[in-house]
Amino acid sequence: MQKPRVGLTVKRGRDYHHPKNQYYIARLEEAGADVVVFHPDAAHDWRERAQTLDGLVLGGGGDVHPRRYGEPLNGTYVDSIDEERDALELNLLRVCLERDIPVLAICRGIQVLNVGLGGRLRQHLEGHAPRDRNDVLTHLVRVRPGSRLWEALGQVDALVVNSFHHQGFGPEDLAPSLVASAWAEPEGWLIEGVESINHRWVVGVQWHPERVHEFPPESQEAQRRLFRAFVRAIRGEPIRV
Repeated sequence: MQKPRVGLTVKRGRDYHHPKNQYYIARLEEAGADVVVFHPDAAHDWRERAQTLDGLVLGGGGDVHPRRYGEPLNGTYVDSIDEERDALELNLLRVCLERDIPVLAICRGIQVLNVGLGGRLRQHLEGHAPRDRNDVLTHLVRVRPGSRLWEALGQVDALVVNSFHHQGFGPEDLAPSLVASAWAEPEGWLIEGVESINHRWVVGVQWHPERVHEFPPESQEAQRRLFRAFVRAIRGEPIRV
């Protein structure tokens, strides 16, 4: 069977071979996909390439400009904004949702997904990003039983995840067509997993599942399962536990 073609959005200057992309690529290739990288430096032909995709992964990175959800700057890290990337990802997302192909949104990606579907973000949260990018900060996440995310992770009700974000959203910020499927502890209100009620398979997580080595051993297999579930959804196959 031909491998599904998955688009991966990344930061400016990071092509397929960039070391920071290899975690995503490794997990997707392990799951049986071919990966096509989209970044703002080479976005001129995004529309044509988008039509060749079987799935889309929105990757991590900097902050979405708050004008995208109708708010002034108020805690967003201005130096991390890349408006060309915002435009590229929001356009790619729109096209892929119109085609109803599976989408997996990771860290910044879940925020792009929420904004792209009409939600908004809390522009700064304390305690969810390590002081040093080389450090690993973790916390517990509760997963809603019966959700697509719960199935994709292997019917896991709770797990420890890594944390590299300083923005997020709660129930009142959630886009109308998304439902929450995971929440951070101890906050309880902070949404860390979502899925679409209007599309075949659209799932977002606030953590970085591609960085499997940063998870406790008991949580690592669930991250690999998530990528396998995404590729199985592309193929139209049942999600295996």
